[in-house]
Amino acid sequence: MKKFLTLVCILVLALSSQSALAAMEDYNIVTSAETHKVIFDTDMGYFGDDTYALFILLQADAAGYIDLLGVTSVGANVTIAEGTTAILNQLEAVGRDDIPVYMGTDIPLMGLHDDATIAANGLKRIKSMQKVLDYGDTISYDNLGDLENETWGYSSLKPQEKSAWEFMIDSVHEYPGQVTIIAVGACTNVALAIKEDPTFAENTAGIYYMGGAIDVPGNANACGEFNWFYDPESVQICLNNPFPYQIVVPHDISYHVQITKSVFDMMQEKDNTPVSNMFMEKLAPSYFENPTRTSSVWDALTAAVFLCPDLITETEFRDLAIDVNSSGYSYANAVTWTSGNGPYESTNVQIVFNVDVDAFWTFVTDLFGAQF
Repeated sequence: MKKFLTLVCILVLALSSQSALAAMEDYNIVTSAETHKVIFDTDMGYFGDDTYALFILLQADAAGYIDLLGVTSVGANVTIAEGTTAILNQLEAVGRDDIPVYMGTDIPLMGLHDDATIAANGLKRIKSMQKVLDYGDTISYDNLGDLENETWGYSSLKPQEKSAWEFMIDSVHEYPGQVTIIAVGACTNVALAIKEDPTFAENTAGIYYMGGAIDVPGNANACGEFNWFYDPESVQICLNNPFPYQIVVPHDISYHVQITKSVFDMMQEKDNTPVSNMFMEKLAPSYFENPTRTSSVWDALTAAVFLCPDLITETEFRDLAIDVNSSGYSYANAVTWTSGNGPYESTNVQIVFNVDVDAFWTFVTDLFGAQF
């Protein structure tokens, strides 16, 4: 009887995985690994929505939709110490030690904000900046500072010796016109790549940002979204360089898309992969225990709309610039104008304001549940 039940469970899981895989055929996924290489530049934490984004890209890589060349750590929500460790731990946990990790920097181009600047701008979250000040500007893996999450400890995996921006430059030269940068933290690494190689931007396929508060208040100060607030000068450099396209997924979208218990109900039905198993083990219990819990989404949307643009329901082309000159509450403000009407310092970008929420979560859970 026990053997029979085991066989039934295996059959159910196999059918669930096949169903999820078949469901992927319903999506207009426009990328292929032959021509679409991706570098994921992230201020990674543990099972925040940047983990969703990472696992979306890992599954897309496994499926052959993209070639995930590597993951790079950058400052914003976490220090390089915490971010690099989180990336390595989570890659190891789902058996993806084939994805190389490169350390970037958490030192903004103009240096860390001093106490007076932080106070003037009303920054709500200074923890990551303070931690950088505490452990210094080393990027040696042997001196990563204090771990924020002692549950995970250190991974057995190690980052590559090359810096994040060196890796970006080398990748773009190896695959000209094929590498998309998905930047969901501060833009410091990308800006350093541009500064070191002025042809970098034009030789990418394009860039997707998670950053900026466009038509909503900021979450760092009155106007600034936290990723772009952390190093607005790096954003300015990126915006002013000739990427073939620039697509912005701003803070605005978090008002529309939430993680709820229903997402994990869907995931549970399709749960048969290391990725889905991790979410069901590490994150789902808190939503099942508190069915009214909700969390906003940012980074996962950036990866998803790159893979499946049909998810987008509201988007506009606007001229965009970022305020790096003021020292008050408008610091890091993402200012936009009707397309073609901005001043010379602005750049025309596509801004994604909303997606089909039900379709988004169906897509994500189908992708997580599919064995490739």
